[in-house]
Amino acid sequence: MAQQPTATLLVQMVFCALAVVSLLYIPVPILPLLAQAYQLPQEQAGLALGAFGFAYATGFLVFGPLSDRLGRRTVMVGGLVLLAIITLGLAWAQTPTLFICGRALQGFAAASFPPVALAYLSERGTPKQRVWGVAWMSTAFLSAGLLGQIYGSLVAGRWGLGYALMPLVVIYAATALRLATVPEGTRAARPMSSMWEGYRPIFTLLGNPALRRVYLPALLLLMSFVAFYIGLDMHLGELIESQGISRMQARGVALPAFLAPLLAAKLIGRWGANRVATTGLGVAAFGLVLCASAGQEHIPLLLAASVVYVAGVAISVPG
Repeated sequence: MAQQPTATLLVQMVFCALAVVSLLYIPVPILPLLAQAYQLPQEQAGLALGAFGFAYATGFLVFGPLSDRLGRRTVMVGGLVLLAIITLGLAWAQTPTLFICGRALQGFAAASFPPVALAYLSERGTPKQRVWGVAWMSTAFLSAGLLGQIYGSLVAGRWGLGYALMPLVVIYAATALRLATVPEGTRAARPMSSMWEGYRPIFTLLGNPALRRVYLPALLLLMSFVAFYIGLDMHLGELIESQGISRMQARGVALPAFLAPLLAAKLIGRWGANRVATTGLGVAAFGLVLCASAGQEHIPLLLAASVVYVAGVAISVPG
């Protein structure tokens, strides 16, 4: 059995996971400011999300199998160093082209951490330690959806995106340095006859009947989450603020719901992943129905319903 990471290393990895995934969400509340800063039409400011998101998704397919060949720690350290360099450069980007290209490179480099960190923790310690390590990591990934937006609103919205990125660079570099000092462990790398061998199973997974039914919900789940808060800002932002509720508070009200993965870790052991995922999707759908029913006439009810929706998302993802 591989050695369980120390408590301090686990905390640092969870904190780094939060900082990595937050990169996707930081621009959400400041899209109008980015459009103004880079002289982009308002409808094109969303490229800051799209460029990162597509590269991030592609990177997942690259770095997971690559870590089988090179070792988990090697890929995480190299990816975090690259991410720190790209993020530092992005803070100084002046033109729309450099900014969008930088976001794409940032998204690709960011993908080197989440899947590999999950695999790293799932291979170390007792079964109970593995479950809770992955549960805390999942909580960080999901919490970034709200904490990243709040951070973007508070820091990037006030001082600019560059100032918001600098502390993250320090987190990536510090975590890379810490991981570089940790022994790789018994599960270091898997010899392969060719690089292509590590990627061949991806196509098998696409055809797996048991997994095909989850691809569409998985595609829509976080997409709808991002769209929900962008839509809230665009259509109800001023109305919410007129009732004495800031846009940050409108997001923060749902933050406790992102502790749900910790509950899901116990429920999966008792009910099984299928039932937990099904329950989570049902709760998320019900929350969206409540939000739609509340509408703009009942803003407090809409925000209360958003907690139900976010909790459903947070339960669904680990399942």
